[in-house]
Amino acid sequence: MTKAKARQRAKANAAKKAEKRAAAKGPTQPPHPGQFDPGPGSITGPAAGANTRSIGGARRGAARSR
Repeated sequence: MTKAKARQRAKANAAKKAEKRAAAKGPTQPPHPGQFDPGPGSITGPAAGANTRSIGGARRGAARSR
């Protein structure tokens, strides 16, 4: 394949991808009321206090003693 044909093919593929991206950005449906409400009360608070240490298994190596 010559460079010119490869360039044409690349441009055509880029145009196809741009069309797909534009089609994917189409209108989105709003969620059903009551099914999922991302309102301000969806996260109640942190699961643990701010001063609690993490579980020892989460740290590895020299950091375990800290």
